[in-house]
Amino acid sequence: MNNLRDRFLTFAETECKGNSALYYKLCIQVADDAELLSIAANSKVGQPVPNIFLAAVHYLLLSNAHHHLARYYPSIQKKYVEEIPFPAFKDFCIANENAIKDIVATRIVQTNVINRCAYLLPIFSKIIADEDRPTTIIDIGTSAGLTLNFDKYEYWYNDQKVFGDSKVIVKSDILGPVIPKIYSISHPVFKIGIDQNLIDPSDEDEILWLEALVWPDQMERFVAMEEALKLKELKDIKFVRGETILDFEREILKTDSCNNLIIYATHVLYQFTETQKNEFFAMIERVGQIRNVHFLAVEGISLISEKYKSKEIVIELTTYRNRQKTVTFIAETNGHGNWIRWK
Repeated sequence: MNNLRDRFLTFAETECKGNSALYYKLCIQVADDAELLSIAANSKVGQPVPNIFLAAVHYLLLSNAHHHLARYYPSIQKKYVEEIPFPAFKDFCIANENAIKDIVATRIVQTNVINRCAYLLPIFSKIIADEDRPTTIIDIGTSAGLTLNFDKYEYWYNDQKVFGDSKVIVKSDILGPVIPKIYSISHPVFKIGIDQNLIDPSDEDEILWLEALVWPDQMERFVAMEEALKLKELKDIKFVRGETILDFEREILKTDSCNNLIIYATHVLYQFTETQKNEFFAMIERVGQIRNVHFLAVEGISLISEKYKSKEIVIELTTYRNRQKTVTFIAETNGHGNWIRWK
């Protein structure tokens, strides 16, 4: 229980503070409630417990929008709410204890935070321009594949529109003096999404879970996701179910060797065990000895953040060219790409 309490408090301070006032307050309160912690404790090993617990409640409310607790969820009411009353929240959790336990024990966190494309577009467009040839891009832990359509969205940095014309709006603040250039993408881009549990955009229940993972007071994320799911280009993505790291490797090595190859993982590796993380990086190393490849990792795992003595989410690019490895500290960001500090 002490460990769970700490996880909720850490989630509140490092993830929710400044991003979600509703979840910040809830996490602080849940951290001191033994009954709710005991429900959350049924989460799968390796899953971010606060995230999946809050998403489970959100999921049930999205399915039952007439419940009185739903009036405090902006995602349902489409208007700002200052606070979710904790007694009402707890009563709902206790009344739906078995349903919540079942959800957290069987579901996994598969967020598709489209705003993370705020850093993907500048990085990918530069790599593609430098390579000057067709590109294959592989998203590890793709969920519904929405970040793979990074080149189909509209981008605003520091309240200035800089790229695209789309109903899917990506907004981010650039901290510091370095402002990256966005390059024109003139070559074909082939997109592959790999995941253990793919999200089917035509499955209403799976999309409901995807929506439940969005924090209820981040209305722009709901709009962006809704519009992104409508894009016809989503059908052009090749989706592959991969259960193991060897499955990932086989799919990577099947791609056209004449193409520029980019592999990326955003907020995926934290769900891996230490052994799996080591196996994953060893797999990238093997691929890099066979062909040129760019691997972009955007993770808060200690294996990367401690290397740069960073307390933020680190954006690191590893490039293998002629079997020579180069690692570059590209930027720092937060979990939702709301701001970026380029190096």
